[in-house]
Amino acid sequence: MALAGALGIAAAGIPSAVAAGLQEPPARTYYVAVGASESLGVQPTATSRHSVPTDDGYANALVAMERSRWPGLQLVHFGCPGITAQAALLGGGPCRFAAGSEIQAAADFLRRHPGKSVLATVDLGFNDVWPCLAHRTVDAACVTAAFAVISRVLPVTLHDLRAAGGPDMKMVGLLHNDPCLASYLRGPAGQAFSAAALAVFDRFNTLLSAIYTRAGVSIANVPAAFAVGTPTTAALGTHGTVPLDVAKVCTLTWMCRERNLHPNAAGYQAIADAIAAALPRPS
Repeated sequence: MALAGALGIAAAGIPSAVAAGLQEPPARTYYVAVGASESLGVQPTATSRHSVPTDDGYANALVAMERSRWPGLQLVHFGCPGITAQAALLGGGPCRFAAGSEIQAAADFLRRHPGKSVLATVDLGFNDVWPCLAHRTVDAACVTAAFAVISRVLPVTLHDLRAAGGPDMKMVGLLHNDPCLASYLRGPAGQAFSAAALAVFDRFNTLLSAIYTRAGVSIANVPAAFAVGTPTTAALGTHGTVPLDVAKVCTLTWMCRERNLHPNAAGYQAIADAIAAALPRPS
C-alpha cells in the first residue's frame, strides 16, 4: 500500500503533455516505397561519382510534401537497385530479402501495420526494358519479351500489396521518363536511336497505364513532368535549340553530364510533384 501511494503521488506530480499545454506527438503513419534504384533516390553525389542512395529522392521529397496531410508520416524503403519487376515479385536479383522477395517483404510490413500504412508507391518495370536498349540499339524481341513479363507479374504485385495494405491505403504507380533522349545530342545516329527508344517508352508507359488502371491504382505521369514527347523546343547551352524533352533529360537527370540515367535532385522533386498530383485528395 505504501508503494502504491508513492506511485500515485509521483504520477500526480508529473503534468501530462496536455495539462502542460504541449501537443501530443502525432500518431506514426507509414509510406511504403517499392521499386528499384529511383525509389531509393540513387544518384552520384559530391563525394562519389558512383550512384548511391540519397536523401534527395522522390520518396523523401514526397514525405516532406505530405506530412501536413498525414502527420507523423514515416518513409519505409523496400527498393533494390537494378531489380526487375519479376525479381521483385518472385525473388532473386541483386538484393536478398528474408521474406523471399521485395514484394513479400513489403506485404509483410503492411500486414504488421494495419491501418497505419497510408501510402505506397510502385516503381517497377524499367530494369526489365532497359537491357533491350543497350548499345544504343532497340532489340525488338527483347522488348516484346519484357512487356510480356511485366504484363504477367505487375498485376500480381499490385494485388498482393493492395490485399496487405487494405482498401484505404493510397497506391500510386509510376510511369517512366526516357533517359535515352540524351542520345539526341550525338548526331544523326543518336537522333535515330532517340526516336526509336522514345517509341519503346511510349508503348511501355501505355502498358503500365493499362495495368494500373485495371488494378484501381492512381498513376503518376512522370513523362509529362519531363516533357517527354512535347513538340516544343528549348535552348540548351552550346547545343543550341533542341526538343524540350531533350533539354529536360539534361537538366533533370545526370544523363548528359555523367551518362548516368538517374534523376538529379531537381528531377526527383519533379517526380515527387507528379506523385502528389496523382494522389486522391480528401473531398
